[in-house]
Amino acid sequence: MKKVIPFLCAATIVGAPFSAYAQEVTELKQSAEVNETVTDSDQTDGELIEEETPGIEELKELTLEDVITRGTENSRNLTVLQFNLEATKNQILDTEHSQNDVSKDIRDLQKKMDALKKERERLSDTSQIIMNGQERIAINNSLEALENQIQSLETAVKQLETGQVQLQLQEEEAKEGVRLMLTSSYTNLLVQKEQIAFAKKSIQSASQDVQKAQRLFDYGLGTKEDIRQVQIIQTNLEKQLEELEKNYNRSVATLSFDIGVAYNPGMVIQPIKYEVANNQKPEDYRSLIDNTYKVKRAQNSLESAIIARDDAYKKYKENKVGAKVSQYQVEQRDYEVKAAEETIALTKENIETAVEQMYHNEELTFFTYEEALRKLENVKKDLKVLETRYKLGVVTKYDYEKALTQLDQAELNVYSASIPNYLIQQSIQALEKGYVQ
Repeated sequence: MKKVIPFLCAATIVGAPFSAYAQEVTELKQSAEVNETVTDSDQTDGELIEEETPGIEELKELTLEDVITRGTENSRNLTVLQFNLEATKNQILDTEHSQNDVSKDIRDLQKKMDALKKERERLSDTSQIIMNGQERIAINNSLEALENQIQSLETAVKQLETGQVQLQLQEEEAKEGVRLMLTSSYTNLLVQKEQIAFAKKSIQSASQDVQKAQRLFDYGLGTKEDIRQVQIIQTNLEKQLEELEKNYNRSVATLSFDIGVAYNPGMVIQPIKYEVANNQKPEDYRSLIDNTYKVKRAQNSLESAIIARDDAYKKYKENKVGAKVSQYQVEQRDYEVKAAEETIALTKENIETAVEQMYHNEELTFFTYEEALRKLENVKKDLKVLETRYKLGVVTKYDYEKALTQLDQAELNVYSASIPNYLIQQSIQALEKGYVQ
């Protein structure tokens, strides 16, 4: 069952850690985990300080699509991930280049070894034979060291490649998280606009109440206390409006910063359309879970742990000089693989719980929206009857206009009830792309 309305939403976002066993990949992780916190210690009570910033574009209006595009391009976290991804690619190329250099050195030493073996067959002098043997032993030791180096470089390349995949997954996950965050920020502005519009109408209604109380007092049918009480209500509503407008301006400033444009309090925020829905929960969503970035990153970490374990086993069995690995190191790698396997299972369980809750919340929000819609229809029916009585002169203009405020309130309630539903729908769409909070 779907209903189409123009409107809004609110919040979500994401984080994404990863582990790898190569030192280079660890450094990439540390540099990728950058958190930006925007503070404004010079502002108080919602006051905004406007500064002209050269070179920053000022927009007259915004659409959600434009916000997502600009915000994604302006995200420093994404920029850091992209730079780290390029750095990893270059590290892989550099390591492969080193591999080629070592392979060339091995070939050169092998040729020299072959030459020494042929020379040995022609030698008859004992001292020369001894010297020949010593050279061959030295070359053989060098070859063994180079072979160990080659093995280490091969492992490093594999680890860097898993680190590269990890960064790619992080980048895609971060993009989807940024999209949800910006959608939340944008629709929050739409909500605040509706709240401001309703607050202004409420103040107009309160002003009419003050005028009515004054007239009743003038006619001897009211008291000064009656006037004071309605004046208090009007003043409170004006204060609420002031706070709403400050919050709105602050939200505009924050979003402008996030998408890299100049702050313009008069910027028009274009409305959006979406469908309020109660989607059917899939009978089996294991494939959705397996396709999430979190599971993929956990599986990638397992691959990295397996590479490190296999390398340790190989070195332990060969027991080469300069590449010795103790039994404790081998057992450590075994436990790391087991921990990575357990992490995958735990990640899947947590995501399954989150997905169950997601669809349950969608059902609840849809019910809340339907209830708000039902109450709105009742208000409309009551207002229709009141309008007829007003035209017949049975009801005063004051009472009829007072009822119109109730209609505005009911419509705002419908919009507000639709927001969580829209947000969950966005989260479900993100899940289908692999993102889960």
